[in-house]
Amino acid sequence: MRHYLSDWKAIIYNLAFFLNGLLIFLLVFESRFDVPGWMFPLGRLHPVVLHFPLVALLIYGCWTIIVEKQGSARWNADLAGILLLLGTFTATIAAFSGFILSKEDSEVSSTLLWHKYLGVGISIGSVAWYGLARYLSPWKIPAKSVSFLFIVLLLAAGHLGGNLTHGEDFLIIPSNFSEETAGKVSFEEAQVYENLIRPVLQQKCYSCHNADKSKGGLQMHTAELLLKGGKSGMLWDTTQKDLGLLLGRVHLPLDDKKHMPPRGKVQLTAEEVVLIAEWVRAGSDFKQKVRTLSPQNPVYSYAKNTLGGHRVGDIYTFEAADAEEVRALNTNYRVVKPYAPESPALFVNFYNKTAFKSSEISDLLPLKGQIVSMDFSKMPVKDEDLKIISQFTELRKLLLNFTEIQGKTLPELKKLPNLKELALSGTAVQISQIKALESFPSLTKVYLWSTALTTEEQQTLVNKKIRFETGFRSDTVIIALNPPVIENEQQIVMGSTGVKLNHQIPGTEIRYTLDGTWPDSSKALIYSQPIPITKNTTIKARAFKAGWYGSAPVDKMFIKATYHIDSVRLILPPDTKYKGKGPASLTDGIKSSTETGSGNWLGYRDTNFESLFFFDKPAKVGSLTISTLCNVGGSVFPPAHVEVWGGSDEHSLQLLKTIKPLLPGKMIEGSRELLIDANFDPQLLSCLKIIARPLSKLPSWHPAKGKKAWVFLDEVIVN
Repeated sequence: MRHYLSDWKAIIYNLAFFLNGLLIFLLVFESRFDVPGWMFPLGRLHPVVLHFPLVALLIYGCWTIIVEKQGSARWNADLAGILLLLGTFTATIAAFSGFILSKEDSEVSSTLLWHKYLGVGISIGSVAWYGLARYLSPWKIPAKSVSFLFIVLLLAAGHLGGNLTHGEDFLIIPSNFSEETAGKVSFEEAQVYENLIRPVLQQKCYSCHNADKSKGGLQMHTAELLLKGGKSGMLWDTTQKDLGLLLGRVHLPLDDKKHMPPRGKVQLTAEEVVLIAEWVRAGSDFKQKVRTLSPQNPVYSYAKNTLGGHRVGDIYTFEAADAEEVRALNTNYRVVKPYAPESPALFVNFYNKTAFKSSEISDLLPLKGQIVSMDFSKMPVKDEDLKIISQFTELRKLLLNFTEIQGKTLPELKKLPNLKELALSGTAVQISQIKALESFPSLTKVYLWSTALTTEEQQTLVNKKIRFETGFRSDTVIIALNPPVIENEQQIVMGSTGVKLNHQIPGTEIRYTLDGTWPDSSKALIYSQPIPITKNTTIKARAFKAGWYGSAPVDKMFIKATYHIDSVRLILPPDTKYKGKGPASLTDGIKSSTETGSGNWLGYRDTNFESLFFFDKPAKVGSLTISTLCNVGGSVFPPAHVEVWGGSDEHSLQLLKTIKPLLPGKMIEGSRELLIDANFDPQLLSCLKIIARPLSKLPSWHPAKGKKAWVFLDEVIVN
């Protein structure tokens, strides 16, 4: 090419030429091409690199258009050539990475297709443009026409890309549109979904889940599409502990690839998470008015702050807590946040009943001078915990709804000089204990919905200083009972321990089943005393009472354990990311939650699980249960192969049982516990050895097909 290209320019140009050829090949055979996992990080570079060709080619195009004549002072051939070459090469990289990004789990929309093909066209065209540049004099019409065409293509591709990432209205609607719109709605006319929920989804979710870009097959811009859900199923399920997919993804660690919104996007605030959770928990009514809610409802409080209402709040004179200390006290199950912007006051919300301990409260004592609100709703808070809570002297609002409070230590809360609101709905408090609240110095409102108080007792609660909210009662309206409470916290049962059931409302009949069916009001067993556990059993229970609808069901699995394992030795160590409590995780008698990051699971992928279990005295063993986890989306599968060995010591082991657990045959959303039972002829054993081999290749229907599966274990129970 008569030295038109110097050596380094030739290398860059030839590399761009080669990549474009590869890109054309991939487009032709796109339907047969599956992107390997290691290439997805290259696709994520697309938003980073696309700005280089956009700027370089736009400058070169404009430069060409303004050149007036040969020898113009506005034209520098060497600099222009380098600029065009850089634009060509980076356009190729942007197109190639964009193609990889388009293969991620997304629905293909017309916007995505146009953006992809325009990007590829610009990449191929820029290679041709650079190759023919020596024949296109910039001061002549053909060169200016090509430049003008490229500028149009660049602007069109950029606009479509912006629609994909920010939504169609990004250029014409300001980022604070939702707040401005919400603020113009009167409090009396505001709807929970339209004026509170939808603006949050619009800001935090629409950019990835709209008509043009429906990641995971999910679109969220209409109520109908929200209810429809995506490829992974419905967005919410009030029967689940985490309220289903939407809230489950929000509460995942930020580094988890399934966390929503993704890392790098604007995250939901704690108030917005509570807002959505409460709306879902209440039945996700798309037409509900804000004014119909109780002032106790967190959605009502959020609306007051968002929509206005001219409420005069407390003035806090205490100093703000150290930001690092507040951050350190935030966990996956406990949120500590400022009560309002620029305010030193803090509020605390607790999540995950199974992970709650009294230490979750005492750990917050360093912030007792700043916490003004605590929400323990549905947590297993007991009477003795009120002694700790009474030390938070700045507390104004305390929610104890549907906790295990009996009311015996309620006088402890009199030590809180600023307490104004106390919520005791769904608890077992008695009328005499409620009457004692009248002496509290600052208390002005008490919520007592769904308690055991009779109508006559409620009528005696007349006080000029305190307003007692007891809820709506009518002889013509039938409402549903709350579910019964399964009191046993530990799922592993030793000895003769029985399972206790309870209900807050006197005279309620609790019926239960042990065979996996849901109890009804006529055939199921009636609870009268603790239920003995003789084998691995799932107890399902409902509450019934004349004049009420039957409650929603509640269930819990219990695992029978006869022998205590005296010591454990791991032959092969677990993965460093999932090492739990080491050997103690297998014998501490504590069932972990179904979250892989709970800190109790032992995770294996690159090696087998192999461990020795020892008894100080020989035990007559005839079965054992291995507690594992299944999370198909997270590549956590049951082990492909399990072997149980036993003998008098580790050097004289014999194979007792081989098991091949049933493996999932399709995608299943969420995590669930899985028990693997091994039964064999009873015999005296002093040592057991268990080997569990992970699945070597995930099936073809799995997004990570061909990779190794994980195996997670947390308990071994011997009978």
